[in-house]
Amino acid sequence: MIRRIILVLAALLLAVICGYCVELAIPKHDYFVERAGLPVKYAVIDTSESVATDQVVRLESSTGLRVDLRILRPAYGEDHRFPLVFVLAGRRAGKDAVELVGEPAGIAYAAIDYPYDQDRPLDAFWTSAAGLYSVQQAFLDTPPAVLLAISWLVQQPWVDTERVELVGVSLGVPFAATAGALDERITRVWLMHGGGDNLSWVMHLARDEIENETLRYLASRLALFAVYGNSFDTRHWILQIAPRPLIIVAAREDDLVPRASQESMIEAARGEHVELIWTEGRHVGLRRQEEVEQLLEIISSRVLGSVPE
Repeated sequence: MIRRIILVLAALLLAVICGYCVELAIPKHDYFVERAGLPVKYAVIDTSESVATDQVVRLESSTGLRVDLRILRPAYGEDHRFPLVFVLAGRRAGKDAVELVGEPAGIAYAAIDYPYDQDRPLDAFWTSAAGLYSVQQAFLDTPPAVLLAISWLVQQPWVDTERVELVGVSLGVPFAATAGALDERITRVWLMHGGGDNLSWVMHLARDEIENETLRYLASRLALFAVYGNSFDTRHWILQIAPRPLIIVAAREDDLVPRASQESMIEAARGEHVELIWTEGRHVGLRRQEEVEQLLEIISSRVLGSVPE
């Protein structure tokens, strides 16, 4: 009798595990759109005026999703329409990525905080299973958070809705590729200093924690699987962005994204709607001013129409 109960419990546990694995494996494309909902509430948390208008807005959607959005735009008045550059950078920058812009000459910039409230770094999920649910939910809710913010922004009188650009930088690349493919209100997508092959990228990031290559491969594949990696395949989403233009920007001496992961992005640049730009130096970072300035110059010149040779 006891043996039979143990067998039944083991079978139930196996069924639960199998069901959970299927749930993780199925791409969540429909979830992203449904979760975004429509903006039903917003509150201005902070605002300042000088040569630029700097605002922090808290948005809430009809599904209960909340996101903090920061906007930096020239203080020309509400009746002046600007091209919008929406930046999705690393988690440490979040909505404060707009601070790197300096003075927003002729462009409105916006950025959001990732929907993640834990102290553990979002990009170090392979080091511990602690807080896995929070990381999973943050991954799932980031594309909807972008869609929600875009829905609110395009309603603002100072946004030129025919020039809405989404820029994914570093960790933001797979999320920007996803949101950019799903939202046709975004007129151009940028993927900067990121990788197309997420597995080789994660393995590269985990090299200090796991020295053995086989173990690192298995751990990285498991980590990606655990955070719905099938839903964030940058190579898949790049194909869905067409025929809207896509610009891929890669660093020649990138010390965070391995060449193997860059290669799939380079291959994607063979498409008619895709342009590849190389920058000098290393991977962009908050304290790497030269790399930051290179990327900002590329963006502003293209958005404002003055492209250097």
